[in-house]
Amino acid sequence: MAKQIKRNVIVDTPTNKDLFRGKGHERTARSLAQTIRSFDEDDRAIGLDGPWGSGKSSVVEIAAKHLTATEVQHSVSHHFFTFDIWKSQGTGFRRSFLEHFVAWAQEEFKKKKPQLQKIEEEIRGKKREISTNNQPVLGWFGIAVLFLLPLMPIYYFWTKVVFDQISKNVDNSFLDFLTAAPAFVFYAFVAGVVLTTLQKRYFNENDISDIKTALSSVLLISSKQHQDHKSVQRIREIDPNDYEFHTTFRKILATVQTEKHKVVVVLDNIDRLPEDEIRGYWALVRSIFSGAHQSEKSSKNETITAIVPYDRTLIERSLIDQSGKDDNPSERGTTRLSSRELFSKTFDEILSIAPPVMSNAREFFSEKLEEALPKQISRDDSFRTYRIFTELLQVEGGLTTPRGVVSFVNDASGLYALHNGQFRLPTIAAYLAHQDVVSRAPGTLNDQSKLDRKILDLASDSDLAKNLAAIVFNVEPELAFEVLLDPELTLAIVAPSHEELDRLSKSPGFNLRVEDVVLANSEQWLSTGDFGRAIVNFSKILPGYDGEAKPRVLDALIKAFGEIPSFHVDDDTYQQYLALIDVAEANDRSELLREFLKKAFNGVTELETADFDAGNDFANFLKECRKRIEPLGLTNCFNSEIGKSWPNPAAEFLYGLVVSISEAGFDLNDFGRASFERPDDGNYFEEIAKEDPASAIIALRQFDMKNILTSDDWTAVANACILNCHEEEKTTTEIADTLELACFARSKLAKEERPESLMSSALSQGVFFRNIGRGDSEDSKRAIAHAFFLVGESGLGDAIPVPTKINAQSQRVQDVSDEFTSFNELILGSSDLTEQQADLVADTAKHSSTIITVWTKFASVTPSHLGASSVVKSAYSRGSIPNISLYGLNLYFEYLNEILEPAQFVDLLDRFEPRVTAADISKTTLDRITLGFLTATHQAKGQNWKKFISEVEVRLQKISSEEWLDHIKEFDHTAQLLIELTTTSGCSLKSANFREPLVQTMLEVLAGEEIPSAEKKSLDVMMQCIDVKYHPDIWRTLREKISDVSVDSLKTSTELFPETLRKVVSEGDRIMAVEKDNVIRHLLCPALESDNRPLLEVFVAMGIRKLTDFRNHSNTSTAELLDGAVTAFSKLNSDRAWTERVVEAIKGKKRARSFFEIMFGSADDVG
Repeated sequence: MAKQIKRNVIVDTPTNKDLFRGKGHERTARSLAQTIRSFDEDDRAIGLDGPWGSGKSSVVEIAAKHLTATEVQHSVSHHFFTFDIWKSQGTGFRRSFLEHFVAWAQEEFKKKKPQLQKIEEEIRGKKREISTNNQPVLGWFGIAVLFLLPLMPIYYFWTKVVFDQISKNVDNSFLDFLTAAPAFVFYAFVAGVVLTTLQKRYFNENDISDIKTALSSVLLISSKQHQDHKSVQRIREIDPNDYEFHTTFRKILATVQTEKHKVVVVLDNIDRLPEDEIRGYWALVRSIFSGAHQSEKSSKNETITAIVPYDRTLIERSLIDQSGKDDNPSERGTTRLSSRELFSKTFDEILSIAPPVMSNAREFFSEKLEEALPKQISRDDSFRTYRIFTELLQVEGGLTTPRGVVSFVNDASGLYALHNGQFRLPTIAAYLAHQDVVSRAPGTLNDQSKLDRKILDLASDSDLAKNLAAIVFNVEPELAFEVLLDPELTLAIVAPSHEELDRLSKSPGFNLRVEDVVLANSEQWLSTGDFGRAIVNFSKILPGYDGEAKPRVLDALIKAFGEIPSFHVDDDTYQQYLALIDVAEANDRSELLREFLKKAFNGVTELETADFDAGNDFANFLKECRKRIEPLGLTNCFNSEIGKSWPNPAAEFLYGLVVSISEAGFDLNDFGRASFERPDDGNYFEEIAKEDPASAIIALRQFDMKNILTSDDWTAVANACILNCHEEEKTTTEIADTLELACFARSKLAKEERPESLMSSALSQGVFFRNIGRGDSEDSKRAIAHAFFLVGESGLGDAIPVPTKINAQSQRVQDVSDEFTSFNELILGSSDLTEQQADLVADTAKHSSTIITVWTKFASVTPSHLGASSVVKSAYSRGSIPNISLYGLNLYFEYLNEILEPAQFVDLLDRFEPRVTAADISKTTLDRITLGFLTATHQAKGQNWKKFISEVEVRLQKISSEEWLDHIKEFDHTAQLLIELTTTSGCSLKSANFREPLVQTMLEVLAGEEIPSAEKKSLDVMMQCIDVKYHPDIWRTLREKISDVSVDSLKTSTELFPETLRKVVSEGDRIMAVEKDNVIRHLLCPALESDNRPLLEVFVAMGIRKLTDFRNHSNTSTAELLDGAVTAFSKLNSDRAWTERVVEAIKGKKRARSFFEIMFGSADDVG
């Protein structure tokens, strides 16, 4: 149940008793009474000078009491009329004074009421009676109409009859109706109206301003009815002038004043007026008792006795501050003497009233407090309240006055009762002490350092901030923080700076209120565009804020952000939204980023003006976004989300986007499925190409990623650029950019879609060559390179026809220039491109699926063409890999291997390796593999090359025996490929399809059959393809089947398979006698006859024992043949030592010297 508070309001009315111990008021009042008596015979004014609240009104009351008490003794009764200037401000001062004065006089002097009432009527104002009598008067036209009105039915029927008769006439016309008699009657009426209207407008004495008014007057046949009317008007002036005022005032005084009855006029509370109004009222007050306008001296009963209480300091400041001087120039209030002169000229007597000395101030305060709140305030609270009151006075530099005490006690008790005593009185007092501050800026309660510390301590309230807030907003304490913080939080959250929000975050109640404030105001912030500012401010304080409200605030902000359907990226709003991702929890950031990007894409999709600038803004937006989210580890999420979306499909928007997108680190492939709205103008791409080729080349490269342009578009762009290049007044930069774009456009066309270039038209114009220059600048070099590419599509190696021009005589003449000659030499191949130019041409050629192969083919068949060779070398050695197939690379292997350094070619294969597919490998046949290619691929890296080499081996495995026999005998491409494969990466042919043809070939070679173009040891290399476990059998077969070996065939065999012959001779177990015989007969004997040292070395190396075994197992005929061969060898060979070694190895022991040995020496002699 609510506490019942009993409260009494202390009325601050002047008292007629001096309640203070000093009795200063009593003395001043007696002096005032004596002064009034002395002024009875003439107009006099008395000034009471004292500060506000010093008791001036009480002095007047005490003086009145003294006069009343002594009226019998002096036979004069004084009647006090008090006019409160403060209450009457805003009305006519003089009239208000007279009305109040006459009203007071009628009550005070009832016997004089009839006379006073007459004066009162005069004060109220004059009467005027006005009588009017109006009646309607018709004009002549109206009278005529009223007389003719009854004839209207007759006119109607007559007109109907006449028109019906005309209608029955077959030959009637509209003119017949217009010329009928009824029509003329109508014409007459209209003419009358027109003439009367003109007469009223131009010839009438009345002022009729226009035709419309005149016509209305003519057609008006009646008017409003008026009747006799009599009215009484009271005419009242705003305020009487000075003369009228004094006349009326003195008339009232003369009516009520006598020798025994005197009126004293008290003009009170002038010092309560606003300072800017005091000056005007001060002059009016002076006019009341000033006699300056009187023509003659007043009678005794008309004299004026006036008392004016005032505060000298306030009046003086008001009179001086407003203009710097008083009405009289001499009254310049700059010193005390001059201020005294100012008031002495106004008043006949000035009495000063000092504030009362309250030696009993505390008792007086407690008394008034108990009077206001009887038996409800404890002594401690009463004392604390008094101390706060005195502290407040000290701060203000004031004195304790009864009025001040009463005012403070009334205010405090009023608030105490208003809140049903739920706040202690010291708390109420603390509020009153800071009322101006906290009422004007309640947020001060959030920072108590701005309040008086001593007063706060005297209040002794642990919940002082909350309770003061409750008093300020007149709410329950539980709602105090809501009312206190919510408005400030609402403003601080969207303030230009976060500092105020940071300050409030340290305030009591912030944790309790901030979430509700965000939720309550989010919708409004979204509509006013302030939500982004709120995010920024929170992003500044939340990292350092560890309060429990942090996650709730973030949830509220994220929830509010979710309500945004889209936003535009042409301002900084999106950067404010990005700040939310910065401060969000890590597990919320990915989803928040996805929402952010969706809204951004929605925003650009909804653009009403999707122009170039908007696209540019979106590119900058993406750049800034990725920059901001990279440190947060959200790059993959970012890329994934934009990969699902596509921006505004308007052509101009996309143009602006792609021009800047490369610098931002993006391309169109980063986005989702492409959509492009073609402008109504079908020449859009041509126009942007001609308008700004540098930007167009960037844009079209991006558009190409999404296949936005058709072949017709590319053709149109290329042709427009080429035609633009032989126009006058083009800078070299423009020409270079335009030709670059033309090259790119041509490179995008497939061979079958590529129409004839318009270059022939450009080359026929001399201005074209002057535009591209001679390579004196970087732009000129670029232009020449791109022109070289365009001509090179079909005209490399062919001289350019000399361009022509029309001279002044309209004759076509040659237009030869140094630029033309220089460019023609490039086309012919006699001069070369720079490395940079070659790179440009190569890069352009590589963008096409077929052009690079054209250049490669031309260069391979015309290696002397310097420019073409440079382009091809650049294409394959630098930059990206040309768009060439495995077959094409193999086809041009010899040429490429020739122009490239070995390391460059290996590097080419390394970079090409990822392109090698199983399909490419399967399509490759052995006859298409250039010799040397396997060696090169063996040096390259990558599994695909290993697969390629393995496939070659598989293909070799599948060759039939008959085919192998032909390949080996002819030593064709396949045989050479096998040797290359074997010598580089090795090859193992396990099938008998290869072994048998190889053995057969060896036997045939031994028998004298030749193998054209076979390389030395080539058959030995082929033997490496056969598993070694088959080698002994091959050696045995050769020993068994060898026959018909001649000196020449043996020499050939020694060259083609010397290692195999060595193995046949020296290796093998359990060699049959026939084998040994064949070795001696078909190998050793021919070797001796031809001094085949490589083979003889093998026999010598066998040793005497093994050779003897072979010789012993030979047939007799073979032995005889051997002896003859040895004899022949000994005779023919001049190298005696060598001969001795061979003969000794064959014979197995030394013999007696023969004649031959005597004559030519022996092996021993040589040794």
